[in-house]
Amino acid sequence: MRMIGKFQNYLLTIAVNTCNNYAKKAKPLYMDLETLEDIEDTFEKIEFNELKAEVQYAINTLPDYQKEVIILRFYYDLKIREIANITKVSISTVKSRLQQGIKKLERYLADFRGGDSV
Repeated sequence: MRMIGKFQNYLLTIAVNTCNNYAKKAKPLYMDLETLEDIEDTFEKIEFNELKAEVQYAINTLPDYQKEVIILRFYYDLKIREIANITKVSISTVKSRLQQGIKKLERYLADFRGGDSV
């Protein structure tokens, strides 16, 4: 047992020294403003794609009748009357499904983001 403790200490010492040597050799990284802007743009695109995926997942959790009106309204930019004609339901039903779907999406996304408002 005593040998294991000494070996463990030996390995930890090697790890610490290796990290210290690496930190000493590391040189500061300098970037021009254009590179920083490119990095910022990339992060914005990643963030946008993550949000888009969250919204798509949230839409997929809706019942089909609510999902249908949400997609027709916001993805295809159709008017309430057009959606009512396509789905063969009344205008008030479309409005109700749309309102309920939006509320469910808001709750889902708020829960997903830890209670932050959407």
